[in-house]
Amino acid sequence: MGHHLIELAKQNPDKYIIGVDPFLNGIAEVIFTCVREKIENIFISACPIQEFLEEFKKLYFDEVFILFPDPWPKKKHHKRRLFQANFIKMILKKIISKGRLFFATDNEDYYEKSLLILEEDVSKTTTILIQKKDNKRLVLTKYFKRAQKLGNNVNFLVIVKL
Repeated sequence: MGHHLIELAKQNPDKYIIGVDPFLNGIAEVIFTCVREKIENIFISACPIQEFLEEFKKLYFDEVFILFPDPWPKKKHHKRRLFQANFIKMILKKIISKGRLFFATDNEDYYEKSLLILEEDVSKTTTILIQKKDNKRLVLTKYFKRAQKLGNNVNFLVIVKL
């Protein structure tokens, strides 16, 4: 969770940056970096995103980043993937008009299934624009570097809520 979050905070000192991750190791690293580098515009929650959104119902976002979520590559585990139609619809409700959802994965199957979810399900209930492109705003995170080292193609989606 940390590298991209830290860079967003540094590049946008006038904005609040929120990180949500139930895994404490990543959170501890972000907190340590914030203290060391005197970064004061990051807020972190150590719970699943669904619980966070339920707790903070009045929050709306300009941008949401889902970067390299666990692809759960075995078919029997696909139901555990974060990028599911209901979850994406829930997130899009919390994004302002013209706001964006960024998604990155190096798992080709996950990418293809995510496109199908957007095109065949989400777009029927929410007006969105799907852009398939490499977004230069993304930082070379640990998982991005790992994908490159393994020679995996990194796929990017930018979903704009219209």
